[in-house]
Amino acid sequence: MYQGFGLFVLGIAFAFTSDWIFLALPLGALVMHVGVVLREERNLEAKFGDDYRRYKGEVPRYGWPV
Repeated sequence: MYQGFGLFVLGIAFAFTSDWIFLALPLGALVMHVGVVLREERNLEAKFGDDYRRYKGEVPRYGWPV
């Protein structure tokens, strides 16, 4: 979902030839990672415990191995 949103924003930047959107994308990705993804993972670990930790160990966060 987060990767798709990033690709969508990148497409908008190219479609409207907007340099500022293109340049803001890495900052937005960092904010999304720290502010949403990591917080969401902490909540899921608290809720599901070892089951979620096992799942997180088997499934790459963004679709590629870390």
